Amino acid sequence: MKKIIAKVLLGVSILSVFSATASALTFPETVNSVVLIQVQDTNGDFYTGSGFFISNDAIILTAAHVIVDPITNKPFEHIEICTIESEYDEPWCYFLAGVLAYDTDLDLALVYPDYVMDENRKSTGVQVTAEQFQSIDLPYVDLSDTKPHLSDELTILGFPGAAMSSTISLTKGSVSSFIPLNEDITWAYTTDATINPGNSGGPAYDKNEKVVGVVSAVSTTGIGGNYGYIISNEIVYLWFLDLVDKEILNKDFVTQTFSNDYQGLDDENTQIFTDVSLNTKNAEAISFLKSINIISGYEDGSFKPGYPLNRAELLKILVNSALPEGEGDKIDTEKYRDCFPDVKNEWFAKYVCFAKEKGWISGYPDGTFKPANNINKAESTKMLLEIFEVPLATPKTKPFLDVNLEDWFAGYIATAKNMGILEEAGRIYGPAALITRGGISENIYRLAIYINTLGE
Repeated sequence: MKKIIAKVLLGVSILSVFSATASALTFPETVNSVVLIQVQDTNGDFYTGSGFFISNDAIILTAAHVIVDPITNKPFEHIEICTIESEYDEPWCYFLAGVLAYDTDLDLALVYPDYVMDENRKSTGVQVTAEQFQSIDLPYVDLSDTKPHLSDELTILGFPGAAMSSTISLTKGSVSSFIPLNEDITWAYTTDATINPGNSGGPAYDKNEKVVGVVSAVSTTGIGGNYGYIISNEIVYLWFLDLVDKEILNKDFVTQTFSNDYQGLDDENTQIFTDVSLNTKNAEAISFLKSINIISGYEDGSFKPGYPLNRAELLKILVNSALPEGEGDKIDTEKYRDCFPDVKNEWFAKYVCFAKEKGWISGYPDGTFKPANNINKAESTKMLLEIFEVPLATPKTKPFLDVNLEDWFAGYIATAKNMGILEEAGRIYGPAALITRGGISENIYRLAIYINTLGE
């Protein structure tokens, strides 16, 4: 581990001495480098998350959703950084944060202490500098040299509200599974370690007390138990390289932070399709569906994530998603054909006719299926929930401002939103907008996680 904190003096005493308190954990920095992050929205309400120092100039790594307003998709204007001396102490909120970078698709963000805060949670006007933090031996974490393995022990540190305690909380679990970006890179880990609101953005440590990733998703609760999601160090590293290209970080910072752990990775390994890389919207979902052969892209190697889908293309993807891997390709083309006047023996006929036999689709009132028609978001959500036989909720309030309770699709949209299937985080859904290939990939991926959690 690296460094031990001393104190910061900026004309006034901001942080007192951070003691190396005896602990069941080997390194005091493991605890002392974790921070509480508090944000205040425009209504004056406060929300909390976690983060951790990754350098001696006080750069903090956290999850983007901790510091980004879901309505505006921009960072909150009021972000507080609260530090601790030891495992026994409540966080001290001395700083207002500046935001160095954030990526809502990767759910990663970098923040730093910017201004000293007074007792009324207002800026004193006293700005802190990286040089001042560099002079005090700030505690910061080591990032793991290697990937964890299945069943490896994980330790989660952070400030979850569910703990009913104002001090730092620790939970333990193991690596439960992996979510690949491609055959070379792991996007995220799942874990059975307890993760609750407030843990997001905090560190996940291996048995050697080295950070293996950033806590991203709040625990998913179902019949089978609780699972959480941790963004891997590899993804953090690749994001940092992108920030170097954008001149937000410098290469020396990245090299020092990762100690050359991931220098073997390059841009070629981040390509999922020729037009889908790590930084493409919905990349995680597209990568996952590709890895289990639900999507395959076009002959030229592209996926065209921004393209709209027609009814035939969507149904192929949904049927392949609903069936065990590879079973969609085995549907009998002689049996499943000629099921609509406009569905004969085309490439999509077996998927359409199979879905009709299962009662998943019924076509239009005139008896046709209209396979070439582009499909909007409301229609695609209905098809997704129908094929997976998801019971519909009866909404009592509008799920979005542009979805009225009397709309035929209101129950589908409300149900999908409640399950966390939809990627729309604001107040507008856009039911008439055409669904894109990337958009439906995101919906299916989120539904797969939801179903898998219930079945664990």
